[in-house]
Amino acid sequence: MSDTAHTEDEAHSRHSAGSASDHQAKPTRRKCRPLRVALITLGSLLTLIIMTVIGSYAYFSHFAGSIPRLRVDHLVTANGSSTLDGQTFLIAVAPWGTTGKYDKADAPSQYSNLVMLLHTNADGKGGGAVTIPGNIRVKVPGVGTELLWNVFEKGSPSLLVQTVTQFTGIPINHFARLDFYHISALLNVIGGVQVTVPAATEGFGYKFPKGINRLTGVTAIYYARDEGLSDQDRMLRQENLVRTVITKIADDHLLTNPITMVRVLNAVTSMLAVDSNFTNSDIESLVRQFGSLAADASTFVTMPTQTAGANRTLNPALDDQLWTAVKHDSIAAFAKQYPSTVTPQAAP
Repeated sequence: MSDTAHTEDEAHSRHSAGSASDHQAKPTRRKCRPLRVALITLGSLLTLIIMTVIGSYAYFSHFAGSIPRLRVDHLVTANGSSTLDGQTFLIAVAPWGTTGKYDKADAPSQYSNLVMLLHTNADGKGGGAVTIPGNIRVKVPGVGTELLWNVFEKGSPSLLVQTVTQFTGIPINHFARLDFYHISALLNVIGGVQVTVPAATEGFGYKFPKGINRLTGVTAIYYARDEGLSDQDRMLRQENLVRTVITKIADDHLLTNPITMVRVLNAVTSMLAVDSNFTNSDIESLVRQFGSLAADASTFVTMPTQTAGANRTLNPALDDQLWTAVKHDSIAAFAKQYPSTVTPQAAP
């Protein structure tokens, strides 16, 4: 009797223990399931990130490789730098004639005379752009005195680099040529830009009312090459258009969004050529650096000039200070000291 009771008690105890064990195991299983879901989700996310990085690298390689390369002499290789920080780029805008297409025989200097120095600060946190009027007369090595834009037309990018280096004293690391005729594609991709026109104008039959104007592809071309403007005013419009496009891309983070990045870079490819020293890695570095740059990190100024008779020439008193500012990453400080040199938000 006693043994039977003891056996039943043991059985009951084992049953109770098993039931308790079952009750304890159930919460454990409930906890494991969310953990498994989290691990699966994390794994999927990491896989997506890895695939995106691989895809981005492959696209950058394709994009960079499709940009035309130009033989350009007199460029200076930056020493001890694996980035493009602290470097200076010379940018020239390819000419267009009255049809909007490249035409050497159609007085191109009357329609596009924009030459620009783009400088990145050594700390990677900003920089600036200096527009050099293409219609100034400068000393050209081996040629004599000539209009700066004619140097590009007659002597190739190499002579332009040599000439600008001579009168600025600034080592130029890279050269880029922009074709404004294809800027319409870029404008359409980024959704257009807004510019301010101080007084109503009309160019190529298109009327620009006073105030804010929204530029899309074709209207941007009319705006930038209006034949009714002076060389100076046309240059200011072109400079302002470049700044507005850069600001729009930076403000809207179009180079950090994988979808818009591809579209923007495709459009850029159609209007850009760079020097043959510009590697694919350099281009990728520049795109990534620009994509993370704040829109207000760059300062745009126009090189001061003076008039001598019927010619427009350098203004050594101010220009020397500007070139020193470029060399010392202080374009913003120069612009603050000489606000009249800052590219106006409202171009004529």
